[in-house]
Amino acid sequence: MSYFDNIPFLTRLRTFIVTSAGFLLDGYDLNVISFAATIILKEFSLTTIQYGLLLASSLIGMIPGSILFGWLSDKMGRSKIMGLDLFFFLVFGVLSAISQNFVELFVSRLLLGIGIGGDYPISSTLMSELSPSKTRGKYLTGSVAMYWVGVGISGVVTLFLLPLGSYFWRYVFLIGAIISLPIILLRLRLIESPRWLVSTGKMRIKEINSEIENKGVKSVIDLFKGNLLKVTLFVTSVWFLFDVAAYGIGLYYPYLLEEFAFPSKYEVILGTLAIAGAAVLGYVVAEFLIDSFGRRPVLLVGLGFMTILLFLGGLYKLTGAILVPYFMSFVALEQWAGAVTLFYPTELYPTPVRSVGQGFATAISRIGSVLGVFYFPIMTKQIGFFNSLILFGSICLIALVISIVMSKETARKPLEETSEGIK
Repeated sequence: MSYFDNIPFLTRLRTFIVTSAGFLLDGYDLNVISFAATIILKEFSLTTIQYGLLLASSLIGMIPGSILFGWLSDKMGRSKIMGLDLFFFLVFGVLSAISQNFVELFVSRLLLGIGIGGDYPISSTLMSELSPSKTRGKYLTGSVAMYWVGVGISGVVTLFLLPLGSYFWRYVFLIGAIISLPIILLRLRLIESPRWLVSTGKMRIKEINSEIENKGVKSVIDLFKGNLLKVTLFVTSVWFLFDVAAYGIGLYYPYLLEEFAFPSKYEVILGTLAIAGAAVLGYVVAEFLIDSFGRRPVLLVGLGFMTILLFLGGLYKLTGAILVPYFMSFVALEQWAGAVTLFYPTELYPTPVRSVGQGFATAISRIGSVLGVFYFPIMTKQIGFFNSLILFGSICLIALVISIVMSKETARKPLEETSEGIK
């Protein structure tokens, strides 16, 4: 048993709650725009390009944010900057709510995305380093699952505030900013990761020395050398391809239900809530499988079913109310692949570059999500919705093939065993 498996349960629980709250905010803020944009589209008279850019704005901000905060986390410590990234949620959430035109809203949402991007490497890395080896997957999957709880909350808030009229979206954005405040205060009291302390020589333990944690890795440049280059190619390519499909469709569920299924906005919201509920259910099932079944099988099954369902939806041209159970099935199994792709980097990279490696992988994945979100409305006009599903299915198939060739099992092993060095 690793020394780090003996961290007190209450410390782990506190860390789980606070890091999970970050993912909840991520889910709320990234998805609250998806329904609001259908109203903003008319209020600000957006073009198709502006509409795509608005939906992708926070994802664009996540690209530099994830790398910057990931690098800071490795240099300064995980807990020291955990409140700083949420400061972006507070400030730019408020500014989004009072925006008067497309440019103001786009810039505010982009800067909000910097904070969201920064939260990914910090939260997942800290949770990974404080989790026990045998159940680390449950802790990490549970944290990531809170993203979809945030999606569900955004739908409920939208449902209750919709009667306020065309300005309802401003209040929805404002609530997201308000929710972040108590989480910021709670994060100020988190302990520092003992793995990071050992890695940097700030803490000494007889059983574990810094070299076991560092594995010859010294800087971010080492992400692109030797064995770590293989890790980087694997985690970035699969997560990039996954996000092209997952976000390309995921942020348009309200739009797709309104376009192909329901005339009522309330039915659209309820359908979106059902999809979010299915995603949470998918995570619940993954919770029971991630440590016993293993990372690799969960990833392959998730990507495999995403591929099959996207091809079926495109070939059979599904429309109407059946789209709700169809998307529910897709999103439930999508989460299996989504959870593993998100936290795999924290298990494969060594401590000195764990957070920046996670941040770099997040940044590349966000490029994929931006491409998917930005081009999806353009694609649906050029080649049609159903051909777009087939294209996304082909992308998932490529991710599946890469995962079959390059993924390795990390379940129930301490991080000093799962992580790679340069040699």
